[in-house]
Amino acid sequence: SRFIDQHCGGDAGLREHLLGLLDAHQNLGDFLASPPTLINAIEGDDTIVASGPAKPTVDGYKLIEPIGHGGMGVVYLAQQLRPVRRQVALKVIKPGMDSAEVVARFEAERQTLAMMNHLNIARVFDGGTTDQGYPYFAMELVQGLPITDYCEQHSLGTNQRLELFRQVCRGVQHAHHKGIIHRDIKPSNIIVVQHDDVATIKVIDFGIAKAIQSDPSGSPFVTIQGQWIGTPAYMSPEQAGNGMDIDTRSDVYALGVLLYELLSDRTPLDQTRIHGLGYAELQRLIQQEPVTKPSSIAHGAVPRPIPSELDWIALRALEKDRSRRYQSVADLAADIDRYAANQPISACPPSLLYSARKFAKRNLVPLAAASVVLAALIIGSSVSVWQAILATRAAEQAELEQS
Repeated sequence: SRFIDQHCGGDAGLREHLLGLLDAHQNLGDFLASPPTLINAIEGDDTIVASGPAKPTVDGYKLIEPIGHGGMGVVYLAQQLRPVRRQVALKVIKPGMDSAEVVARFEAERQTLAMMNHLNIARVFDGGTTDQGYPYFAMELVQGLPITDYCEQHSLGTNQRLELFRQVCRGVQHAHHKGIIHRDIKPSNIIVVQHDDVATIKVIDFGIAKAIQSDPSGSPFVTIQGQWIGTPAYMSPEQAGNGMDIDTRSDVYALGVLLYELLSDRTPLDQTRIHGLGYAELQRLIQQEPVTKPSSIAHGAVPRPIPSELDWIALRALEKDRSRRYQSVADLAADIDRYAANQPISACPPSLLYSARKFAKRNLVPLAAASVVLAALIIGSSVSVWQAILATRAAEQAELEQS
């Protein structure tokens, strides 16, 4: 402490940063002792996942091949052997990721899925522990395409895309009714499957979901303060903050991003732009970057016309201030329904006064400088005019005295 005080002087920010680094170092653990293959598996190397550590064995299931992986789990195509024979997707925690925190989060995912029963949410069938001691759950095998890929491959128009989006809203709203926030809504977690030539949405991967209320059993739905859980391009401003004060309106924001992408074929924050940015700059963009209308982004690139009402709906869902967003997924879906039925929608452009206030807040320093310059100009002009008036009066008085 004396060393830090001596070298930081009065720089409180530097002192706080150094203390944070020291605290992180002390809690680092011995992860460097793990084999490099496990590190690669954690970071999502398909080759390592497929050919590295041996497949786990699960009583009652035959694991066929890995078909996907995320931040903490590997998903296998598996054959359930009993009590019924069927193909399932079996998700197992990754080797090397079995810390108490990750196991708790994985267990929360399993319990979360078991609570839900909806056509637009992938069902969970079973759960337990592998023979190697890793948690797993078996869920409905969802074979389809991410919603954006499906729309592109089938050249869907705006109304067809909106119909799929309404199914997404119904699934997410069901989760909210069960007390669950998804927190990672994005196209790769929204799969379109074909049932009798009918496109059906399946919302998957509640691995980072958070209970709206505490779990009465005491099981932790893990969130670590200061730890980002989610995908930056789809993340709400409050989720990009400390991540602790989140409610269902965070999912409303992510649905707004998805709607924006379905309309314009890109996200409000261009993903090529944000790739590789540091935490602070990403956070600033998510929390402060103004969102342009989908129609202005799509102009000239997307042949589908985007009516102004859909601009307003998307922008309302994407309000930085969550009190100005739709207050529930049902409210968002209701406006989509009203648009489809040619009825007036509740969303509308922000008022001129509100827009002016937001502009002033974003440009406080330049506006302050401009105000000083403007004030100086006004004062200077006023003085010049007054002096001109005095000079004119003096000339008139002199002319009167001479006459």
